[in-house]
Amino acid sequence: MATTITSFATAITVIGQYLQHRRQALGFSQEMVAAGICLPATIAQIEQGQHVPNTTLLGRLCERLRLPLEQGLGGDFPIRRLPSFSRKVHRLARQQRYAELVTYMENPGRLQVLQTDEDLKSYYYYDGWAYYRTTQDGPAALQRIRTGLSMIMPQHPLRYRTLEVLLMAMENYIQVASTQQFDCASFERTLQIIRENRLIDRNASLGVIFQQYAQLCLQLGHPQQALAILLEGIDWATTHQAEGLLAADYYILAQVYLALQPAIVGATTNWLSGGIEQ
Repeated sequence: MATTITSFATAITVIGQYLQHRRQALGFSQEMVAAGICLPATIAQIEQGQHVPNTTLLGRLCERLRLPLEQGLGGDFPIRRLPSFSRKVHRLARQQRYAELVTYMENPGRLQVLQTDEDLKSYYYYDGWAYYRTTQDGPAALQRIRTGLSMIMPQHPLRYRTLEVLLMAMENYIQVASTQQFDCASFERTLQIIRENRLIDRNASLGVIFQQYAQLCLQLGHPQQALAILLEGIDWATTHQAEGLLAADYYILAQVYLALQPAIVGATTNWLSGGIEQ
């Protein structure tokens, strides 16, 4: 997908095409996807970028297409000193079994054998997010994440590793979600690093940052800003062959659509038919 994402209309067209490709890859007809959910004509309109489903309908369609709507943690960042431990951490994180993950990671003695900064960054990345999702205890989760951030050497390098940028964004997400104070300086910093390609490595996990930032903007009453960030994230995902992020992008986009519906419909009247699925 080489289309540059500059508008809501382009975004839903590109994501509609992605859903179509996913359906075809699974060998499903439009009728098979629609069965018990909606009309086949609705599937055709969604795939053509002519119809925006609500979050309930989109959730059911993505479940049928076996697409995740919540990315959560991205990437399998190794804890090299404990390879079998690392593999189980990755598995629990992918399955979003966060309570089990906290119990498994915080077993006494785990940290004593971790000696490298890279292992410790990986440990606190998984532990901090899982702890927050399990307890909603922002300060305690932030303490874990900031310990991971303290392992960045030097503290303000010219180039960053993907895991370091994800830790910075995670800190900002939990801080804002916990305090409801809209200060997203670290998100802006991480996006600037991505835009300037100041990365030692790079993988699809970076797309989660756009999703987290857009979700916060939406939750705190800034839908127009959420839309701008999400469009950039969709563009990043398609440019970097990270289409696996697009289902979650679409889910947030549908929420943005509800918040901005009059403005979006007014700007796209000539081609958007049917409005949002009720």
